[in-house]
Amino acid sequence: MNSDTKRFRFLDGMRGWAAIIVLFHHVFVDGLPANNVMADRTLWAKIFFMNGTFAVCLFFVISGFSLSISYLQTGDERGLARMAAGRYLRLALPIFVICAITYALLLLDIIPPGAQRPSPLDLFGTFTPTIKGLLEFSLVNAFVSHSSAENYNPPLWTMFYEFLGSFIVFAILAILRLWRQRTWILGVLFIVLAVYEPFFALFVAGILIADLYRQIESSKSRDLAGAILCTAGLVLILLPETWIYLMYIAAAVCLTAGVALFAPARRLFENRLGNFLGWISFPLYLVQAAVIYSFSVRGLDVLASFGFEPSAQRWIVGIATVPVAILLATLFCPINDGAVTASRWFGSVLLKACDNAPSTARSGR
Repeated sequence: MNSDTKRFRFLDGMRGWAAIIVLFHHVFVDGLPANNVMADRTLWAKIFFMNGTFAVCLFFVISGFSLSISYLQTGDERGLARMAAGRYLRLALPIFVICAITYALLLLDIIPPGAQRPSPLDLFGTFTPTIKGLLEFSLVNAFVSHSSAENYNPPLWTMFYEFLGSFIVFAILAILRLWRQRTWILGVLFIVLAVYEPFFALFVAGILIADLYRQIESSKSRDLAGAILCTAGLVLILLPETWIYLMYIAAAVCLTAGVALFAPARRLFENRLGNFLGWISFPLYLVQAAVIYSFSVRGLDVLASFGFEPSAQRWIVGIATVPVAILLATLFCPINDGAVTASRWFGSVLLKACDNAPSTARSGR
């Protein structure tokens, strides 16, 4: 098991750098652009390290890969069931905590009212925060709805796809692992979903990449295929907006598959920095909205009081927001780690309860 964990450390590195890309996008392009050039989303969509939507697509492909590779290798049905049983808890615990923190920031006016925030940050948090709304959003709506009247963390629109996509992965693995034509079926399923439900197609692509990774044994063949796919992924993102499916779906799939297969690319992510960023990736994704709406917005007011012009305010605050978000994400990591531990414990307990249920029923007869 240890060797497998080492072997796929590049997934953590990729996930971590994708979280950094989302942060850059939310700060410099989507939230507090310093000028018209920075606000030009079409321009920055061509630059992969500033393209938040592309990074989210990478998240989904990586999730499909990481959730499936162990089961494809071992066929451990109990491990798959345990992971599925604890999936909600693993996501919901840290989401509830960050939403509760945001709730407190709103109540204390550390996050200022919408009318006191610059556009487009004035669209969030215009409701009156309530305990009922907090519980509904963090425990239910974040997983079942794209939007909510009381949204405590706008980037969590992805959780609808992450949560349901995870269970799509579990179901596909449970059904297809022993099928001889599994790889072809996964390919067809990916194409169909890419047309009708592109984000869910990315999870299937992750399974397909994991499946192909196991089948290609020659290191030379892997490296050649990986180098071609890495190049294709970087080129595809340069396509015009009219080719948006190829820009985001195909590019994310090609790049993830390319890195998985190409040893030199994997090594770029298999290092201490990659490990650290992978560790803080989910916490960083969770905390950045609270940081931007509180620290960044209040920072603009402070700089304005010292006479800085608006563009300078945004550059200074934006650059300062990055390390602050990383620091707070690091502090949030014990909560995320606790959620991982709790989900594994819950999954194990639930499986044991299911194992004992038939014997208990028999003994009661």
